[in-house]
Amino acid sequence: MKKFVELIKRVHQERFSVVMNRIVAEKIPVAFLSIAPIEQAIELVKNLRAQNLNIDNLITITPPPSIQTDFRITNFADAGKLHPRPEYILVTDNISARVANKYVADCTTVNLDRGNTDFIYHMFMNNLDKLQEVYESLIDEESRKTFCGYWLGSITSRIGDFVYTNNAHYLIEGFIPEKGAIAIDGGAFDGGTAKLFTDMGYKVYAFELTKENFEIAQKLAIEKNFVVENFGLGSFKHETKYNLNGAASRVNPGGEVTAQITTIDNYVFEKNLPRVDFIKLDVEGAELDTLRGARKTIARWKPILALSAYHKWDDFWTLMDFVKSIRPDYEWALRHFPEVGEDLPAFSAFQNQELLNDLGLEPENRDYWECCLMAR
Repeated sequence: MKKFVELIKRVHQERFSVVMNRIVAEKIPVAFLSIAPIEQAIELVKNLRAQNLNIDNLITITPPPSIQTDFRITNFADAGKLHPRPEYILVTDNISARVANKYVADCTTVNLDRGNTDFIYHMFMNNLDKLQEVYESLIDEESRKTFCGYWLGSITSRIGDFVYTNNAHYLIEGFIPEKGAIAIDGGAFDGGTAKLFTDMGYKVYAFELTKENFEIAQKLAIEKNFVVENFGLGSFKHETKYNLNGAASRVNPGGEVTAQITTIDNYVFEKNLPRVDFIKLDVEGAELDTLRGARKTIARWKPILALSAYHKWDDFWTLMDFVKSIRPDYEWALRHFPEVGEDLPAFSAFQNQELLNDLGLEPENRDYWECCLMAR
């Protein structure tokens, strides 16, 4: 309880708008770090200075000697030697934030490209009772640290506040099914996660809404011997529309493409599955609706659950509350996964391995995505 109260205080004092107002009002000298070409980075600094930000140093790739500015320019390698040390490093993209955390880790990095932080702050403050219940339901210290880091990082726009795990996606100690488990993979995308589960010895039934992704996953399913269905998952069987958006395609009644929706309960009955041991859901905001269509399955077998809890800001408590209404005996954990491997092709910026190598970064994406509730 004490740490939850401390989180509330920090959220209130360190939220993005408070910090930025202080930087402007007190004319605090700050540095700006950018991986953009030098000419573009200089223009970004000029635009930000026009907004009354006191940027006195640009940290970037070493510029040609001929460039003259009225602010200092420092390359990444020398950023750790800056004196005086800037209290804040400002960035406008996620890779730059990672560079800042690598080269000037003792400074606070704030990402300016997060316009909804006040909304998240008010969402947090208006639902403290529900969030406290979630916090107190978490069974281990890493989960509680992850919870605090997730909300603090989302409200401060500071990537350094997030707490990430090194576990494989959707699989953490104590929440891993035994070999031979029957697993539901909701939101299969290209089949990468279903392959991972199959390689671990599970019998996998995967579901992918979009035809394009399904066809890719189907080729892998034939090779790796898992089942993939071209269905979305929901609370009842029906036909619907969706917007085509790669890995982030989601149901939308006004969408341009038609899809079939089924439920986990119906599928288990129709296929006469003997049990379900594990359900993973990453279905672009339809997690709660899908759980409604899995009520009988959850009640009967109490499968391990891995639930993406970042598509909607109320996912933390709505998902947990619904599952508790069926099986109050579940135990809960929370982990924040960096996007790696099969997730990265959805983000073109992270396909440039040469750039990542030059910056000394691992090929992964660290942001507010991929926070998952685990239940057993």
